[in-house]
Amino acid sequence: MVDIIQAFEENWEYALFPLLGTLIGWGTNWLALKMLFRPRKPVNIGPYKLQGLIPSRRNVLSGTIAKTISDELLSSEDIVQAMEDLDIKKIALGQVNKIVRKKLESQNFQEVPGVSAFQDTIIQTVQSIVYNQVEDSIDDFLKDMGDHVSGHLDIVKLIESKLKSLDDKRIEDIVNEVSRRELKHIERLGAILGFVIGCLQVVLVWQIS
Repeated sequence: MVDIIQAFEENWEYALFPLLGTLIGWGTNWLALKMLFRPRKPVNIGPYKLQGLIPSRRNVLSGTIAKTISDELLSSEDIVQAMEDLDIKKIALGQVNKIVRKKLESQNFQEVPGVSAFQDTIIQTVQSIVYNQVEDSIDDFLKDMGDHVSGHLDIVKLIESKLKSLDDKRIEDIVNEVSRRELKHIERLGAILGFVIGCLQVVLVWQIS
């Protein structure tokens, strides 16, 4: 034990290699991650301009992300299909029947001699007539709306506008919320690699000396 302590005291400087390697590896990755977002505003350093990667390229990134989402995840055709899956026609026709019944029942057929006995029949007949008329109109409306959405809804422009409306701090917060664990792993990986490189340097220096 004494020999080990004595050997360490005589060669303590070798411990600096792994220590410095760990600090440099961790610090480098930490700084690289911070510089994804900072500085948010351009900082002039002599002839050079320093700004975080995402703030400086946010317009290009917004356009690229929006186009990727539109091409791969959510197109205007997908929205039209989702609307059809919601069965809007069935919902609308159900509301039409309710409105017709409510309106007719409010007319108080009980006060009309000879008509009150046929109240339900009258309501059902009117409902059937209105239902058929509205059904054809809804089919045309949904077709026209689907064609309009497919032809005029610019998903890329809409998503790009939303992304550009986010300030740089909000974007940084979102990324940190989603990827906090992964970002910490990157920092630790830098420290581990720095430590390993420091140990290899110790071995190399030891062999040379």
